[in-house]
Parts: sequence; C-alpha cells; structure tokens
Amino acid sequence: MRILIVTHAPLTPEFGASQIALNLGEALRAYGHEVTLWSPQPLATNTRWWRTLPAMRARLDEFLGTAEGFDIVDCPATFVTPLASRSATVIARSTQPDLLYLRNDLTSRRLRDFKGLAYLPFEYLLTIYHITLVLRGWSRATRILCLGSLELEWMKRWFPWWRHKLACYLIAPSAGDRLELSEVRKSRVARKQDQLRFLWIGRWVAHKGRRKLLDFITQWSTARPQDTFTIAGCGPDAERDCPVELVSSGIISIVPSFERSELGALLGRHDAGLFTSSIEGWGLSMNEMLESGMPLFATETGGVLDLKEYFNKELLPFPPSLEIVSRVTGNSFISANYLDEFSWDKIAAKYLESVSLKSPTCFSLSLTLASLKQ
Repeated sequence: MRILIVTHAPLTPEFGASQIALNLGEALRAYGHEVTLWSPQPLATNTRWWRTLPAMRARLDEFLGTAEGFDIVDCPATFVTPLASRSATVIARSTQPDLLYLRNDLTSRRLRDFKGLAYLPFEYLLTIYHITLVLRGWSRATRILCLGSLELEWMKRWFPWWRHKLACYLIAPSAGDRLELSEVRKSRVARKQDQLRFLWIGRWVAHKGRRKLLDFITQWSTARPQDTFTIAGCGPDAERDCPVELVSSGIISIVPSFERSELGALLGRHDAGLFTSSIEGWGLSMNEMLESGMPLFATETGGVLDLKEYFNKELLPFPPSLEIVSRVTGNSFISANYLDEFSWDKIAAKYLESVSLKSPTCFSLSLTLASLKQ
C-alpha cells in the first residue's frame, strides 16, 4: 500500500508528533508498505498566527494535487480537507486530545497586557474555527485513531455515533532510544545517601501541570530540603515562574532545552520522575523514565492507564507521600510483555489491523478497563 503520513510539526524527532510519525513510518516500511512522510513546515515567514492552520491545509491540498494517489492518508483531524477525504482510506490519527487542549487554552490563558486582551475575541473565533475543523475531520475520516485507551473511552462517551470507526494505538521509544535507555537502566546504582533527585520533562504550558509541580516542590522542599528537582525541556519561561530562592539555592535546576543525544545522561543523573499533566496526548517521557529504571509519580492522564499494567510497582500516583521516600529505588527489570506490546513492530501491526476497519481495538483494552473499575 501507498501510505501518506502527515504531521503538522517539522519532521525532526525533537517534536513529539513528528517523532511518532517517523517511528510509525519506519515500522510500516518494514512490513513492505511504501510510506511518505510529509509536513507543511516550514511555512512562509510572513504567515500571520491566525493564518497558520489555513496555510497548512492549503499546502496539503497543493501536495495532494500533484502527488501520485495514496491508498491511505493519515493526518490530524484538522487536516482532513475535502481533497484529502477523497482518498481510499482516511485516518484521522490523534497525537493529542485537540478539543480538551483547546478548552484548556481558553480557560488558562494569561492576559499580561492590553494587547493580549484586545486579541482575545480573535483567539476565541480561531478556537471555534479549530473546533469546527476537528469535528468535520472526524466526520470525513474513514477511521478515527485515538492515542491510548483513555482517549478512546472519552471519544466513545462523547461521540457515540462514531463508535464504529474508533480505534486506538500506543506509542513507544524508538529502537535506538530503547537501547540507550536499557544501558541507563543497567548502570543504575543504589543511592548511598538520603537524597532524591527528581526530574520533570515537558513544555512549560498550563496543561502540563506547571502550577501543580511548583506547589509540590515548594511544600516538599520544606520537609526535605536535601532533595533536588530538575525541570528540563521547558524553554525560557520556567525560570520566570519558579521561586527565586529555590533556584538560587540549587533545589531547582532548570534545563531549558537539550538534544535527544543528551536524554540518556539526563535520565541517569536522577532517581525519580514526575509527571503532572492535567491533560495529555500520551507523555512519551513516561516511557523513557520508566525504561531508564526510575520510578515515576504521575497524574492519571495520557498513557498512564495503559502503562500501569506493566509497571505496577514503578508507576505511582502523583503527588508522592513522604512515607514512600524510603521505598524509592531504581529498577533493572522490564517485563518482556511490555517490550513486546510497546514495540513499533507491534504498533504497526495493530495500526494495519485498525485500517482494515474491524471492530474497535486497542492494546490491552480489556485489561485497562478492568483496572478502571477497581
């Protein structure tokens, strides 16, 4: 089959959606399919912020108008244009819960000046336009592929008329990253002093739980001032929000950005991970932290429910209690079942099953639902 995978981000592994597309494309090629990866980036430098999405859609139509036909067009719901929908099979594949993100952006937006207030009506109109495109894309799609069982259940609950075309997929680190994470895991040594080095990785945006994180650090450091916290991949804004005294004392360290090649060393320098998102597409940093052998304290969103089955002892609720500190240890063992289910070979196989339009499916969905009932 000829498969087109479209992502809105530049095709480099530093962007989450692109990382998924690159890994999925490589795995599908291994099954003998002809896969084209495509992004509308870079856009023209003079593209105004309210024109970004229409410009991306226009570039996709331009590409489809000149390219040889595809058996499958896989793209975000907002990119399912009338021209894209004429393909044999259209997969509206999620990399984030678009509607929940849009709602969260509106309710958490910071108005720092009069200019921000003046733009607000236009931002509301753009949000309505974005929501319309998402719903229209789902309506046109042959299959709606959710990211993880949590999003699948949300879609089935709120859009039951599309149950017949719902399915979901999981994601995992690439084979190369997995090898590096394995080396980090094997090299972990037991802590020799009563100190925990916590690590948080993510963009510095509201839905990542930045306020929740800072409140936790402030309270925790009062009881255990010997522990430290690294906030990584957050960009330049985190330092502005972090308590000055905690940064100056070294309790909080900020790593605005890092290369993918630096991830292993970053994980190896820390004892436990933190994941505080209120809304999340998946949170690949969770897989990376767990596979590096560190315990993870996480809110129940994104891929948490799908991962819990395989990391019953290592994946714990956020926030951690003071009593659990003595039990925080590294883990050198990863189950073979996890490594099999969360491999891109298996993910691609399940993806191809979903494309065949069989009954809605997801990895270990029955087990996940059972855990929800407990």
